[in-house]
Amino acid sequence: MHVSFLLVFTSLILIGYLFEIISPKTRVPNIIILLILGMLSQKLVDFMHWEKPDFSSVLPELGTMGLILIVLEGTLELKLTKEKLPLLNQTFLLAFLSIITLCICLGAWFTIQGFGFKNSILNAIPLSIISSAIAIPTAKMLSKKDKEFIIFESSLSDIVGVTLFNFIALNEIINWKTSLLFLGEIGISIIFSLAAALVLTLMISRLKHRVKFMPIIALIIFLYALAKGFHLPALILILVFGLVIANIEKISTIRFFRNFETSHLTKEIHKFEEITTELTFIVRVSFFLIFGFTIDLNTLLDLDTFILSSLVFGMIILLRILQLLILKLPIFPLAYVSPRGLITVLLFVSIPAGQTIAVVNQTLITQVILMTSVFMMVATIFSKKDKDSNTDKLTLMGIAPSTD
Repeated sequence: MHVSFLLVFTSLILIGYLFEIISPKTRVPNIIILLILGMLSQKLVDFMHWEKPDFSSVLPELGTMGLILIVLEGTLELKLTKEKLPLLNQTFLLAFLSIITLCICLGAWFTIQGFGFKNSILNAIPLSIISSAIAIPTAKMLSKKDKEFIIFESSLSDIVGVTLFNFIALNEIINWKTSLLFLGEIGISIIFSLAAALVLTLMISRLKHRVKFMPIIALIIFLYALAKGFHLPALILILVFGLVIANIEKISTIRFFRNFETSHLTKEIHKFEEITTELTFIVRVSFFLIFGFTIDLNTLLDLDTFILSSLVFGMIILLRILQLLILKLPIFPLAYVSPRGLITVLLFVSIPAGQTIAVVNQTLITQVILMTSVFMMVATIFSKKDKDSNTDKLTLMGIAPSTD
């Protein structure tokens, strides 16, 4: 059985890698392929009468590692300038408004169906967060401007959503006292994150041992867990560290960094990015394969749940279009790139047993993930056509197209 499991799992990883390579050409989100592969592997295990492994305890931990690595990988690509401050403000405002408005709408809807308001809001949060695990890889198929917007927005959506989820889940009574304490925790997290980011950057520049990047990643996960243990918004640490590393040339002007060998540090950061990308791929592929394996295929096509998930999907898109119009942001492709995924599953399985509601179940979560992923695929397909069309026009005019 162990050999069979290794053969199946490694084969699925290799197939996932193949689709990772060809996805920019096919424009099919990798999550759809991975979920299908996970479902097919479940059928294979049943057909071969192998013992079915229990992944229920593995999925949350794997999802947490995936979330950390995906946010880190995305922020390592972001270069901050004064010109990008409006972009940061726009993405934060959109991420915040998207989560709050959708939570209120879904929460009110669930409350009308007879569930408690607090539990309804808590169960609505996983459905309200854009998944950076899907949005960031997809953003790489779009223009540079759209890519930066989506990386910022999805990373901030994860942070805001997880922070709000923990606040509601951990406080039985929500009032002005708990709210002030919550704001204080955010302030502490920012200070802690800045200090940790500077120390971790110093370690990258000073460590001479040939094994150093994996211990640093382990330390990042340790600090995340430590912050999580104190009920602090731990994802802020990952975002701040990634931004510090990505913008080390600007930070090196600070007195603390003046003695750094910037050229040497830049090479080390490039190696760190490569290691992070490799690890992110393995964890992301493993998570969605295992999640696909755990899906109950008999209930996946349940008509009643499909109607409910279609209404949730429609609400997600309608509210997003309205918010983009209010903020005077382009509808295409931003309205299409609002997938649910890893963070949705992670928070769903993290809902305390006494605070779950029957209407939000694995079938609903899976259907919404697939709907938003397929809808996002439309944006990548038409974005490619627009890009190819513009390239053809420039070529006919004798102008070399931009490689940006």
